[in-house]
Amino acid sequence: MRPADGIRLALNGGVRGLRRACLPVIVLVLSSAQAFAQEAVVEAGSSAGASHAAARVDSRDTVRDWKYWGLAAGLNGAMLVDTKSTFDVLRECGPACREANPVVAPFVRRGPALTYAAGMLFDAGVMTVAAKMRASPRGWVRRTWWVAPAALIVGHSIAARHNANLLK
Repeated sequence: MRPADGIRLALNGGVRGLRRACLPVIVLVLSSAQAFAQEAVVEAGSSAGASHAAARVDSRDTVRDWKYWGLAAGLNGAMLVDTKSTFDVLRECGPACREANPVVAPFVRRGPALTYAAGMLFDAGVMTVAAKMRASPRGWVRRTWWVAPAALIVGHSIAARHNANLLK
């Protein structure tokens, strides 16, 4: 049975390299602060002569935004598979092959650790912009926050599939 195309973790010590690449993400997740929902102010009642008292929503309920974190995990996973498959192709092909993406090529030439770190930082930036878009006062921005991360997942998947085809 062949491993899934684009995922070749067990080849040539790939698991160890992938573990090293995932370590910064794990440290970030474990050391991050707990997120709380924004406190909402609600008017308690408006009888004539009574002052307006504000009731606050209990902020101890943590935010569980599965769509956002699922998309972030998918983006990071797609980036890891794409980057791993890139280095697999470069190792198999030798000096005859090169990274065709001019933005990523300088990182790839400097090695896997820097490439994985740069990819994770880029993904974190994309997800930060997506989070800001979700809080935008403009409706069309709030509704399209997921488009950029989803497009990057598709791009990474296409690149990983291309790399898997080069290994055949």
